[in-house]
Amino acid sequence: MDLSATHEVPASSSNNGALDYPTVEDYVGNTPLVRLQRLKTNPSNVILAKLEGNNPAGSVKDRPAVSMIAEAERKGIIKPGDTLIEATSGNTGIALAMAAAIRGYKLKLIMPANMSEERRAAMAAYGAELISVPAGKMELARDLAQELQARGVGVVLDQFGNQDNPLGHFKGTGPEVWEQTSGRITHFVSSMGTTGTIMGVSQYLKEKNPNIQIVGLQPSEGASIAGIRRWPKQYLPKIFQEERVDRVMEIGQREAEEAMRALAKVEGIFAGVSSGGAVSAALRLSAEVENATIVCIICDRGDRYLSTGVFSEEAAASDPQPCSVSEFPSAAARLVGLPEPHYILFTADPDPETGEPWCPDCARCLGAARSRVAAAGGTLLEVQVGQRPVWKDKGHPLRYHAALQLSGIPTLVRWQPDGTPGARLGAELEAASTPQEADQLIKDFVSSDLRFAAAAQDGSGVDVQALIQELDKASMSDGAVAH
Repeated sequence: MDLSATHEVPASSSNNGALDYPTVEDYVGNTPLVRLQRLKTNPSNVILAKLEGNNPAGSVKDRPAVSMIAEAERKGIIKPGDTLIEATSGNTGIALAMAAAIRGYKLKLIMPANMSEERRAAMAAYGAELISVPAGKMELARDLAQELQARGVGVVLDQFGNQDNPLGHFKGTGPEVWEQTSGRITHFVSSMGTTGTIMGVSQYLKEKNPNIQIVGLQPSEGASIAGIRRWPKQYLPKIFQEERVDRVMEIGQREAEEAMRALAKVEGIFAGVSSGGAVSAALRLSAEVENATIVCIICDRGDRYLSTGVFSEEAAASDPQPCSVSEFPSAAARLVGLPEPHYILFTADPDPETGEPWCPDCARCLGAARSRVAAAGGTLLEVQVGQRPVWKDKGHPLRYHAALQLSGIPTLVRWQPDGTPGARLGAELEAASTPQEADQLIKDFVSSDLRFAAAAQDGSGVDVQALIQELDKASMSDGAVAH
């Protein structure tokens, strides 16, 4: 077979007749767009993930890094041999370090001390000099970069105010998404940090079809997610234009991390925390719309977060944590990667003062639901419906949910493998007058799942220990024959 007939040689002839092979820089962009297969909330929609970790330096930031340096050279602002300065939380620093190495620049990077060791090591490997500021002080890093420039130490590219940042996405990411979906995209979901990605892609897609919805993500109060920021007004990136974003969704720390772990476990996509946030937002969005093509940005690869422990067994052991109504569609979709049988308990929020559910019926059954589902080897997701006034509101999104038919709390629902609600235990739990009565009801309900609990209780399950002994005997017998 002539392999040369089936493979294109990525080279062209130069003026002297020699082959002009591409460089690393030529492979920035043109990243894959893949369909999520198992994480879904509405079968009428398709969720597509743009794998930006496939860029040479491993993140979506490769695009603006190359764009900013190339455009600054073109404008005569910098020349090879100069020193560049940038404040970064990680991925931009790695990308700039790569681009600086390719084009022959010195680079000083200023970053908060809490950035992962993998990120620091990658920057140093490319030859960048690292300067640390206290953990979480990205604003201080930006101020220090400007001060060093004022002292003549070097030139700040300023990803936060440099229009050549979104330009890289206007020229690259946007056109790629449009072409890869054949113009069918209806929603674009992206984390917002410097906002370069969402600004550039929004401008391009809106020019193609102004009806495409652009959804940006910011961290919920108290969350610290690399790549997603909620900026104080005075530090809001100058490149950000509010009118280019149709909707902003808040993403919690735990939500992003759980979605990140699920993405690796059930889709085979190993990515970082902000990517988990983008996928969770896409799943939430998918529960609201029909016949949509939703594209979300997978910003980077998961290997740059291993030292933080977010992929450890200990971190995953407590998945899933109780979630809010807004997160419910995404959390329910993520059950696919956790031990079956799956149950969802719709319960009251904890009282801010006591920590106990404000609903006494929920308080009576919560412990029993946790222990009985655990005993069956399954997974329990607790969905907290809100404080009492919120739940009593006739407009509550779950009260008249067509599939759930949730008339009261607590309600325990068996969640089926196809991602739809099955049998439920509701009014009986609400009527239980003691914890013991609630426990018996839940025990009977969980035990009725014959695929799991019943087989273990009636002794008809496989005797694993006996099976291992039989395999050992067979192995010894085979060894005797072989000798």
